[in-house]
Amino acid sequence: MKKFIVALLALVLVSVSCAAFADLPAGYKIMNGYDPANFVSKKAPTEFKMAVIVKGVAEWFSRLEEGVTRFAKDYGVDAKVQFPATTDAASQLEIIDSLLTQNYDAIIVVPNDASALEESLGTALENGIVVIGHEASNLKNCLYDTEAFNASQYGQAMADALAEATGAKGTYAIMVGYTTSITHMEYAKFEQEYIKQKYPELVLLNDELPTCESQESTTVAYEQAKQIFKSNPGLVGFICHCSTDAGGISQAAEEMGLKGKVKIVAAGVPSSYAKELKDGAIYSVTTWDPALSGYVACLTAYNILTGVPVGQGSDLSAKGAAPGYESVNLILGDNNCLIGNAPCIGTAENVDTLF
Repeated sequence: MKKFIVALLALVLVSVSCAAFADLPAGYKIMNGYDPANFVSKKAPTEFKMAVIVKGVAEWFSRLEEGVTRFAKDYGVDAKVQFPATTDAASQLEIIDSLLTQNYDAIIVVPNDASALEESLGTALENGIVVIGHEASNLKNCLYDTEAFNASQYGQAMADALAEATGAKGTYAIMVGYTTSITHMEYAKFEQEYIKQKYPELVLLNDELPTCESQESTTVAYEQAKQIFKSNPGLVGFICHCSTDAGGISQAAEEMGLKGKVKIVAAGVPSSYAKELKDGAIYSVTTWDPALSGYVACLTAYNILTGVPVGQGSDLSAKGAAPGYESVNLILGDNNCLIGNAPCIGTAENVDTLF
């Protein structure tokens, strides 16, 4: 009888633990054969190891690292950012392949080229490692992708800023980091279509998307912008999507006597462009706080590892630590994409109050 009771109790405990995460999270769809419930860890959270792989060493990713460090302190886990040697997929791939041999519980990645990482990230999932993407709505081998907002919200903010700055007339250019950067291209495509519909007198240079790519380099951004300015002296605006682009574009504009004449609508860390915003070299910086992005991506991985379902309407704000993520939307695409509502627009007037 005693053995029967013990066995029954054990069965009940197993049933309860499974029931806590028996159903798929709200809105979730299994797209690659991996159910988040199968990634619940038996380790104590203090034993978790998480790696966050970013695109490069720009100030943007230093800010993201602040969020990861804060998360690690708040939750008592080992979470660190891994910076690639170069801004290409090969360096990111090298890091991932190394992590596969180091007993990591979660890999969070901001890919330069998602397709180049799929095989190794698939191996990570096969080995029970939680994979989370950021700026990666086309990444297939992940449990979730996390975003501050969707492409249309961001693209509209950039386009409206350009129209406001230019009087909605003239020829403009768009720069992305790489054409393989899915989020940069999504933003650019939405901007082009939105501007065509709402601001028909604003015309994309040669109607070609993108106008150029910076390869995540301020130097390349400068060289590309200078060439474009030489060939198109009547250009009125420039949208750029890599956090380092605006520095190169504004330098080229100043050297050619176009400072303030070509309206630069940029992405990046607002405080890093405070001087340029205040003296008119850059019109605005439309962005999200990468520190919050790093925090939320880590929290998503943590929830999976601890058996907390993440789906439509989930609160990933960590009780105010990440404002804008109080009720995320889960959008199905190439992956399960969690989208917050955390935009941030830096101007000359408010830059001193931003990060």
